[in-house]
Amino acid sequence: MSDKAIPSLLHNEDEKQPHQNCRICNKDLMNGEMYAIQKVFKNYPGQEKAQVLFDFAMCQQCMMEARAELSVESRMRIDRFMMDGLQGLESSGENPESRFENKQCTISGKPLGESQEYQVMAVCEGDRLMESPICLSDEILEHIQELLSEQSRDELNRFTENNFGWPPELKKALQDGDLVLL
Repeated sequence: MSDKAIPSLLHNEDEKQPHQNCRICNKDLMNGEMYAIQKVFKNYPGQEKAQVLFDFAMCQQCMMEARAELSVESRMRIDRFMMDGLQGLESSGENPESRFENKQCTISGKPLGESQEYQVMAVCEGDRLMESPICLSDEILEHIQELLSEQSRDELNRFTENNFGWPPELKKALQDGDLVLL
């Protein structure tokens, strides 16, 4: 799926177009530099379509700085978990692109419609998708939260508090583990 247009699912929720600026430093994302998009969804009972809780894009530099704030141990555990999951997917004969198209968790294969909440992440350059988006179900996000040290959890909470200024209900959701910076 590399070098394809960014799917509308990953567009800025408010503007209904690709993200234009980094959420942290406001850098223009259409300048050819790689960046990441993260979007968190919640399935509410009785609603056919998942609701977007929040979405943002971060330039490569800001993403690297945010990730560097996590402890080395936390980063290593998360990286190992994700690599093992992606290798398991590959050995099964499936790939992240087919799981994205089928609306399944990239790691577990769980249908995203069966997750209370889920996160979709993608690496982009300008208005192009560089590789298939990664979808993580609520169970996988919870497991990743368990891999974080207390220090990393505190740092992630501090980072979101300092950089996002979200209302109290979203702050609580973030502290409950809806956002994972991979």
